[in-house]
Amino acid sequence: MTSPGPLVAITPNLALDRTVRLDRPLRRGALHRVRNLRELPGGKGVNLARTVRALGGDVVVAGFLAGWNGAKLRELLQDERIAGVFEEVPGETRECHAILDDGAHPTEINEAGPEVPQQAWERLLGRLPAGTAVLAGSLPPGIDDDAFGRLVAGLPEPPVVDMSGSALATAVSAGVAMIAPNRAELAALLGRASASIDDAVAYYGAHGVPVLLSLGSEGAAYLADERWRVRAPEVDSTNPVGSGDCLLGAFLWARARGHDVADALRWGVAAGADNARRGGGGNVEAEGIRALYETTQAEEAS
Repeated sequence: MTSPGPLVAITPNLALDRTVRLDRPLRRGALHRVRNLRELPGGKGVNLARTVRALGGDVVVAGFLAGWNGAKLRELLQDERIAGVFEEVPGETRECHAILDDGAHPTEINEAGPEVPQQAWERLLGRLPAGTAVLAGSLPPGIDDDAFGRLVAGLPEPPVVDMSGSALATAVSAGVAMIAPNRAELAALLGRASASIDDAVAYYGAHGVPVLLSLGSEGAAYLADERWRVRAPEVDSTNPVGSGDCLLGAFLWARARGHDVADALRWGVAAGADNARRGGGGNVEAEGIRALYETTQAEEAS
């Protein structure tokens, strides 16, 4: 699952993430005022990269940039000292909005992103550094499942995949090292209304693909030949968006440093919880992750 070199977070549908906190609960058709606004480079791979970098690991973000938003995103990543390999495409990098109104979960509004032709994919993948590849997030318009599957199969080593829907199913068919779904994404992969740890165990038994299963506020589980679960520490969650990305980033960082699966899962759950309490979007700090790590325990998942 890990190779010499950096973690390479291939994020096909990069975004400018705008987190908006309103002055009152969201109500359809009403005027709302913004109490505060945070704008950051976004996409699952960017949140993963922030986590790896916060922990002192080596990571590169790869993806497609377009238009003024793309130029802004590049500069914002440089400000965060996150290295990138990017391919320019026509159009405009998308914006994704998370609207906070003191509800239980943010309201999310995500644009589709610019169209990316297959030739741009081939150029990008041909420029990637050697390392552990992670395919993270949604696919932009412009490529069908068959072409995407061929690109995945053509990678030097099977990637770790944190995607959903047909993209996840296609990647699995092409060959992957591990998948990192949440319950809803695993259920969709199985064609069911819901999914559990037992379903992940059965999936591994049928396909031989290890599953790092995010359980949200309940923690996470790793299901393969080894089966572990870590329950999330209690935190005051202000925005959980991106916690699954942080879980995967810290898990892979720990595995690359030689930690066993159970210990890596503790690091991952701690990073997800730290993100949730700091406002989401990959907003983690090494000291916070380490403090939460010390409060976790791994138990065998039955």
